[in-house]
Amino acid sequence: MTTSSASGPGSPPGARLGAARRGREAPGPGDARFRSGLRVGIGLAALGLALLPSLARVARSWAFRSAVAGESMRPLLEPGDWLLVDPDAFRNRPPRAADLVAVPDPREPSRWLVKRVVTVDADGRLQLQGDDAERSTDSRTFGPVDPATVIGRPWARYWPPTRVGPIR
Repeated sequence: MTTSSASGPGSPPGARLGAARRGREAPGPGDARFRSGLRVGIGLAALGLALLPSLARVARSWAFRSAVAGESMRPLLEPGDWLLVDPDAFRNRPPRAADLVAVPDPREPSRWLVKRVVTVDADGRLQLQGDDAERSTDSRTFGPVDPATVIGRPWARYWPPTRVGPIR
């Protein structure tokens, strides 16, 4: 048996044989099913390209994820929240007032603090404070911090599932 009768000119032998056996032609460029599938394929490719920067941000932030242990950033952050910290967030600009930052604790550098920038001093150092000032150990205790020590910007909470989402 030869398959060339089931395939069109320029098609590899047997290209449309399966469709012919089912009693219908395989979709071709002029067929509405083909165009619909092509639109779906192009849409999925565009979606993938649109998500690429976000996926890259998650990938670079994963190594800098951090758990919240204290209550100084309530109500925004709760103990038990897990955060993604973007180490490149301040690559093109320095932190400014109202930005969230992760910095090493000046008293215990192996521990990170997440605080909000309250002001940037004239000499360029950052005054940090927790959102719950009464429960926060911050620049009022240890003084301003050098912007060069900033680890990154916390930008997303990925745990617990009921609180997943961006943080500002």
